[in-house]
Amino acid sequence: MTIPRYELRTDVCSLPEAVEYFNSCIYRELAPIQELGKNPHIYQLSVTHIQRAVNKPDYLNFGMLCMTLSHRINRTRNDPQSKTLAEKFYLYWGLAVRSLNEQLDVQDKQTSDLVMAGIMTLLLADVQQGTSLNWRCHLEGIHKLIALRGGFHAMASSPSLEPLLLTLCVAVIGNTTCAASDLIMTESYLGSLELLLERYAAAVSPIHMCPLPLFAEIIKINHIRMQAISCDFALLEDLSREGLEILDRIHAFSSEKWASSKPFHQEDWVLIGKVYQAATALYCILSLQSSSVLPETPELRACCVAHSQVLWLLLDVGLSCPRTRRSLIWPLVLLGVEAVHGGPKMRAFVSEKLPELSYDAGTFVPLMAKSVLQSFWDSGETRWDICFGRPYVFTSQIAVDTSRISSS
Repeated sequence: MTIPRYELRTDVCSLPEAVEYFNSCIYRELAPIQELGKNPHIYQLSVTHIQRAVNKPDYLNFGMLCMTLSHRINRTRNDPQSKTLAEKFYLYWGLAVRSLNEQLDVQDKQTSDLVMAGIMTLLLADVQQGTSLNWRCHLEGIHKLIALRGGFHAMASSPSLEPLLLTLCVAVIGNTTCAASDLIMTESYLGSLELLLERYAAAVSPIHMCPLPLFAEIIKINHIRMQAISCDFALLEDLSREGLEILDRIHAFSSEKWASSKPFHQEDWVLIGKVYQAATALYCILSLQSSSVLPETPELRACCVAHSQVLWLLLDVGLSCPRTRRSLIWPLVLLGVEAVHGGPKMRAFVSEKLPELSYDAGTFVPLMAKSVLQSFWDSGETRWDICFGRPYVFTSQIAVDTSRISSS
């Protein structure tokens, strides 16, 4: 596919050109997701959006420019123009940081929904571009703002939930791909689980399609890993029992029942459900074995082998479908971790598909995942915590929808 060569200038007048690039490239690739059901977060940008941007803080507009530039960079990595685009990215990134810092200095603005959206925009820009070795500093900043506003329970009634939902998704998924010693906020998310699931039952994300029942189990697994860091033998037995109960619930999840409520392409939803079911089961077993919560038994090894074979087969189908492939980065990474046991063909599949996802989604994230997994495969190690020497977040989400966030 030929990518339109829109010139992105280094002033705020670049916004219309960025919008044109978004509509011509990014929106066009997101549009097939709409075939799964109406998604309020996927839409073309119009002149009206540009006019409204005038009243939005500069950090959001500069963040928009960073997102489109990073997408283009990740589409044209071998193009001589990439260096110029990268220089523009860092210029706008610096302007966004400066604008956001100025807003954080204003007492009555520092905990607003827009500021939270701005911090998430910077976090996603860093992750998308692969520039930040400490993306969690943004996440910790948002957690502080949430605390200042009374916590998740107080914020759940906010009319503009998108930044909060994204914070939840990024934090929970990010907690899966780190060592247990790097886990954060697991008790807070567990304590808010019932409320969060209730509030987000009808929420839709263009990227994160993990079934909510499985997402809930991921939150619980994260917390077990945190508890296992420092516990006595008696508690470890309790955690082991809890881990096996979680695995039973994952196995009992019905993708067909979950997909039956979806309006269109139920076969795709069944596939997505089965992919996340297999990936979540692998996460449960591999991560809890790494924490010595679950034993390393022939039965659990056979269970991992079975899930990996199913996951491999389903990913081969799902990654070829424009409607589903953007939601499958995390499951592909999970297959990559299990591929340390799975042999060269499985590793070759993961190595081939991750760069394709990087190009399709316009993000560095899958290339980062490939590098992490390759190092793991070459290390001779097999334990989950060894794979992730520092925290990573493997998401193809590249932007925050601010269309419903008030500037007040």
